[in-house]
Amino acid sequence: METKIAEIADGIFRLSTYVAEIAPPAGFVFNQFLIKGDEPLLFHTGLRRMFPLVQAAVAKLIPPETLR
Repeated sequence: METKIAEIADGIFRLSTYVAEIAPPAGFVFNQFLIKGDEPLLFHTGLRRMFPLVQAAVAKLIPPETLR
């Protein structure tokens, strides 16, 4: 699995993780949203086991410990 980062608006990022094992043969994409600002917010809509991937993607954008 890999989490891709796309800036969808100024300071708003979509973190997408494709999971082939869910809903074969097409697979399924889980999206998380990161909003940068004075108090950054991560809206995580994926599975708990995906969090290390999402955390690594967040770390490319901001220090994870700054999340509210």
